[in-house]
Amino acid sequence: MKTFKIIYIIIGVMLAAGVLISSLAGLPEKDRELYETACSLEDGRTDSIWPGLGISDYPVALRKGNTEYVLFNGSVDKRRPVLPVIACTAYPAGDTINVFMPCKSVMDSLGQIVEGFSSGSESFLIGQFSIESKRMSDNQYVALLYHETMHALQLSRYEDLLTEMADWGEEDVEEMMAELESDSSIQALYKEQSELLYRLVISEEIVPDADDIREYIKTREETLEVFRRHAGDRQGDMIGAYIDMTELLEGTASYVEAKTALALNDSELYEQYLSSLQETLPGREKYYKSGMGICLLLDRMSPGWKDELFGHGLTLAGMLEKAAEVSDDGGKEVYDTAG
Repeated sequence: MKTFKIIYIIIGVMLAAGVLISSLAGLPEKDRELYETACSLEDGRTDSIWPGLGISDYPVALRKGNTEYVLFNGSVDKRRPVLPVIACTAYPAGDTINVFMPCKSVMDSLGQIVEGFSSGSESFLIGQFSIESKRMSDNQYVALLYHETMHALQLSRYEDLLTEMADWGEEDVEEMMAELESDSSIQALYKEQSELLYRLVISEEIVPDADDIREYIKTREETLEVFRRHAGDRQGDMIGAYIDMTELLEGTASYVEAKTALALNDSELYEQYLSSLQETLPGREKYYKSGMGICLLLDRMSPGWKDELFGHGLTLAGMLEKAAEVSDDGGKEVYDTAG
């Protein structure tokens, strides 16, 4: 996989070649309203989503047909599309990272979108954008805007770390995992993992039971051990690193989606995110969900985890395991990363 820096320098060149025209013409009123709704969460509600996360910090490029409308600092600029495909992503444009989204009407007409980090247009990740129906709700669209804004934040703060993490054979690992995941024993372990995580997340206990968390971690380790038996230790370690990376990047972004639903007071949408933890879809999307679930547990077990996560070489599962170790009185003690 090419490094992010090379990828985004190339895209930046493409952006520089785009023609910007200051204009509101053509941008649907609905999309302006949804963007304004997203910005309105910066009244203090984004503090509960992720520290320092703000959609108004980044130009947001909304695509409709053969035009992108770039909203930033109270103005709207019109330009030709930058990417060869309709996508939800984040990328630098010169010195500024952009958030890219299709307009809401475009999202409603599609069954799937291109989403996530990519090594180039030929290898974009295709992922379903809808949780329970093809048509996306207004609040889900706003939540997805924040998902991509989280990627922009990751790039702006941790580009060197992300480049180092991503500079390995991701596509080879995905191909290997796709073959191995057809094994019935691995499928059964994935199912057990998802059920354990779901029960932990929806538990009404203020601090989840540490023994239940250890059981979840144990099941994850058993799954990796099966991968190692089939593929060898080296490939098994690569699979483990791939899972950790996907949970770190996409799990946190999916967590931001769910927390945005709460900030919008949309309990029905939030419950849909929680229910999705029970899914064991083929491919990498299951790690979006497991990462999101672990983040929700860390909210209850480890104050300050968001400030510690990216800067200390930590993984979400590693932080959760540490929290369970500290909670040695049956899950009633909270692990403080600062201590």
